[in-house]
Amino acid sequence: MLQTIDMIVREAHLGLWFVVVGYYFLMFIILLLFRWRKTRNPFQFAMAMFFLLLAIGRVFYFIGDFYGDAQSLPQDIVGLTPLLGSAEFWIRSGGFFQWMALAALAATAGFMIFGKRWAEIGFAIPAIGIGVALVLLPLDMTSLVVGIGGGVYALFIPLLFWYLAYQSGGILRKSNFILGMGFLVLFAGRVIHAARFALESASVVSYAVSGVLAPGLIVIGLMLIATGSEWGQTQ
Repeated sequence: MLQTIDMIVREAHLGLWFVVVGYYFLMFIILLLFRWRKTRNPFQFAMAMFFLLLAIGRVFYFIGDFYGDAQSLPQDIVGLTPLLGSAEFWIRSGGFFQWMALAALAATAGFMIFGKRWAEIGFAIPAIGIGVALVLLPLDMTSLVVGIGGGVYALFIPLLFWYLAYQSGGILRKSNFILGMGFLVLFAGRVIHAARFALESASVVSYAVSGVLAPGLIVIGLMLIATGSEWGQTQ
């Protein structure tokens, strides 16, 4: 009975993360082919790259989370064990692409606020540094930095958009405010997913609940981001 419940929970988690990855790729296609191609707005291009890199990173995480343990592989693909059986490789690779996505978004946001190349570079350097460290250094050396950096960016990006909302007006103000809310909800989902085992150990929420809550929040955040981006196009 417990094994059946575990299988149901696993499949539910798989389905939800499939939705998230699909939404990431959909946002990339919309922003690149239907927005940036017409406007050549660098922010639209950066947003498109942000979602593409998030999608790639999530695919690596997806494999690491559900197939990184050789003992969890179905028998029909057991021949792929040498490729899939290293969870650490997939986690490192996924983390790298996710941090590169944050670097692209932070750089563009910095340039939008200050209009200077130094701001673009300065806002991107911390995320790039963490991403490279995650690949090169042992995980136990980077876990604290990754956790702190993730929390900082989870607040930093929404605050940037709310600052832009404060500086603008009309529909553009509403657009930036909703974008800030969207990114806050999206990052909240990412933080819950990253801390799912710690939350379960602390008896805050169970692994099953966090496994549903994290992708659910990410999808809600993506809907808000899509809405804010659409409103910004009408300005």
